[in-house]
Parts: sequence; C-alpha cells; structure tokens
Amino acid sequence: MSHEFDVAVAGASVAGNSAARQAAEAGLSVIVFDDDLEVGTPEKCGGLVSLTSLKQLGVAPSSRIISENIRSAVLVAPGGKTLELDATRLGVVALRRRELDKAIAKEAARAGATYHMGERVLSLEEKEDSVKVATSTSHYEAKYFVDARGIVTYKGFRPEGLLQAIQYECVFPDLRRGTVEVLFDKRLSKEYFLWVIPLDPITARVGIAGKGNLLQPSLESYIERRGGKTIKKTFASIIVGGPLDKFVFGRKVLVGDAAGQTKPITAGGIFSGGVGGKMAGEALAEAITKGDRGLLDGYERSWRNQFEKDFRVQLALRELYVDLGNDDIDALFKVLARSEAAERLRDGSFDYHSINLLRLLGAKGFLDSLLVLGKRFQRLRSLLTIMERK
Repeated sequence: MSHEFDVAVAGASVAGNSAARQAAEAGLSVIVFDDDLEVGTPEKCGGLVSLTSLKQLGVAPSSRIISENIRSAVLVAPGGKTLELDATRLGVVALRRRELDKAIAKEAARAGATYHMGERVLSLEEKEDSVKVATSTSHYEAKYFVDARGIVTYKGFRPEGLLQAIQYECVFPDLRRGTVEVLFDKRLSKEYFLWVIPLDPITARVGIAGKGNLLQPSLESYIERRGGKTIKKTFASIIVGGPLDKFVFGRKVLVGDAAGQTKPITAGGIFSGGVGGKMAGEALAEAITKGDRGLLDGYERSWRNQFEKDFRVQLALRELYVDLGNDDIDALFKVLARSEAAERLRDGSFDYHSINLLRLLGAKGFLDSLLVLGKRFQRLRSLLTIMERK
C-alpha cells in the first residue's frame, strides 16, 4: 500500500470523519488514524443534538443513531425550585454517539478514505510541500494534515479552558422519558452543572463537570439518592474556553475540539465541530485541486462567520455563571418563573444559545426584574441589551 496521501487525518471523531468524508468525496486520497480500535469508542459525549444540525452535517436521522426524542427539559435551582421548558419544537434528540461517528466514517470509507484504527500519530514534520507523519507502526507523507485529536491538541494552546467531566450510564427507577434534567448547585460544581440525559425508558447518561476532587463523590451520591444503578463509567476533559485564535498552521489544519469548536456553556461540539470538519474538508479539496494553500483561510472565515458571535456571548455567560453563588441562582429562577421565559424559549434554538437570550428580552418583566437582583445580574442585563442592539 502507498504511504503517500493528499490528506492525513488524526482522530476519527465527528469532526475528523467529516473532514475525511468531504475530502474523499472530492476525489482526494485520505488516510485516517485513531488511537482506539473502534470508531466512536469510548463515548465521551452527552450526545444531545438537533435534527436540524444532523441535516447540516449530512447525516440521516435513523433509529440506529437516535436513542431518544427529547420533549422537555427540567432545570433545578439549588434551593429546589424547578423550571420546565417545552422542547418539542426544538427537535432535539439523544444520540447513540458511537453510531453517529460510525455513520460518517462509513460514508468517508465508501468515498475512498482509508482507516487505520489502533494507530497513534507520534510526530509531524512539515516540509515545503508536504507533512511527514510518524505513527506507532509506520511513516506516511501527506500534502496536508488534519488534527482532530481534541483535548491532546487544545490543551497545548489553552489549558485554562479545560474542565474535568465524569459521566455514568445508569438505570433509574424514576426516569421521566424524553426529559433532560439539569441541576445547578455550586456545592456540587462551581464551574458547571449536573445533567441527566435519557436514552430509553429506564437508562440515562448522568454527569457532572468542573474542577476539584469532589466531582465523583457528588455524582455518585446523587445517583445513590435516586436509587440508580451504574452500568458504565466515563472520565474525560471537556473544552469550555472557546475557539483558538487560528485553525490553520501551515499545512496543519485543526478541527473540532482540537480547534476549540465546542460550546463554552455546555461543551457540546457535535454540530459546531462537525461543521468545522466539513468546512475544512471542502477547503482542503479546493486548495489541493487549485494548488493554492491560501484557500484554506476560507475554512476559518466560514466557521467564524457562522459561530463566533454566538460563542462570544456564551463565553461572557460562562464568566458570569462562575461568579454566581447559589443565592444568586435561586433569585434568578424566581425571576424566570415570574416572567414569560419558559414560553419564550419554546421557539428558541438548541444550536445557537445567543438566540435564546435574545428571546428572553421579550419576556415580560424579565429585564426589569434583573435590576433588583444586584450588580452581577446587571452585567447580564447589559449583555442582553448589547445583543439586542446588534
């Protein structure tokens, strides 16, 4: 087999597979390396995505991929007050994440991409017109290298943008089907929240993220109180620090988590990272076909045009949330309950969180109520007002 390719991809994630698929479909020779022995393993993601985003990623929403349709979300404040949101119009589903990754990988392979599972990329050496790739088993040469290795790459740029995440798969006696639960409590995590994502009538992904050594005991205590039985455990880092300043470095192109293309609020990156991979694959095909490396800049511009404004808002909200205490969160829940927030968010967006904040501007009494809650919430009011003007 030839060891020379147009494009070499490290990481068989949704982003890496999307880049490989687009490049292969354009007629380029593509090889994909991944440390693990199976595409999509291990599953480190909560797996929530909208049907609209699946369409944009070019993935058919089959029953093999979709585990559960999400109809509602219940937000729980530290003091126990709840806010229920109707999600039926948002078209959100919980995925079998391994099957999503495999579906895109199969399309890439069918288009001609070669997959080397269990083969780790050890080093790169960029030449004038190629990249030398050394792996755990051999050496290769490619015109361009796509880095989709996620945390491994990102932490070399912004280690401060990482949180530790723990996710268990559990069987619960009291699971409410089709309902995501989100628990906010700074005693559990100052930086994040606890989540419950249903997969079927009795099984859910339950997780928590943040910093410190109390995350796992907090999660396990919560599961025990609900009578849950754990059947799977996953430990990983998640990215909440926003996109890198650059995605293209010579003949190396970063996509997905490696480029920081994950939501700063939720760390979700199926849509934004998958679109990043797709855009990168298209740009690589154009750059190689026309012999113009400068065309790769179009990938970065396209991604930022679609996502950067929304990510900036999310980063500001993350900074505000970290600064809040439990009393602040309880007070905010009271404001949300008195306003028309739940009704306004029925027609919001799962993919772009800034749209949801803009919809809150129209909730009766919402902004005025924030004024009496103190300086922290006045910062939120100022942010929303700026967004409205834009």
